[in-house]
Amino acid sequence: MDNYEKNVDKALNAVEKAGGVANRLQIGCWIVFANLFFAGFCLWGAYAGYISWQLEKNGETTTGIVTSLEESSDSDGGCCVYSPVIEFKANGQTYSFESNNASSPPAYEVGEEVSILYDPADPNTAQINKWTERWLMPIILIPAMIFAAALVNFFLIRSFWRNEHVG
Repeated sequence: MDNYEKNVDKALNAVEKAGGVANRLQIGCWIVFANLFFAGFCLWGAYAGYISWQLEKNGETTTGIVTSLEESSDSDGGCCVYSPVIEFKANGQTYSFESNNASSPPAYEVGEEVSILYDPADPNTAQINKWTERWLMPIILIPAMIFAAALVNFFLIRSFWRNEHVG
């Protein structure tokens, strides 16, 4: 009977060890997934900052008119936030774009004139020439994602080394 109990103990130890390896593999996958998620948002913020920087460096300024306000649901699923649609003329043609920023109440009124910064090589790349419209998103998004990534990585890596179950 002693031999049987030793074999059962060995089998249970092997199962425990395999469970620990599987748990660490799961935590490792969560670490990779979370970092890819945060990196994607950081890259989005960096791209938005790069576009703003390029427009500041190479863009031309003109005046545009708010032609409409696009209504959409707010982040809570309620109604409504409004983003201005601006029309402007460049190179003898009329261009139109919707601002990336939405607010409630609307920050702009239909018919209001606004300063526009656009790329003369590609007038479809345009932004309202206002600091908050151009820089607020990258300035908030990138540090927030870095902070969130550091926090999530701290807890996931700690769980990995302690071999705690996650999820």
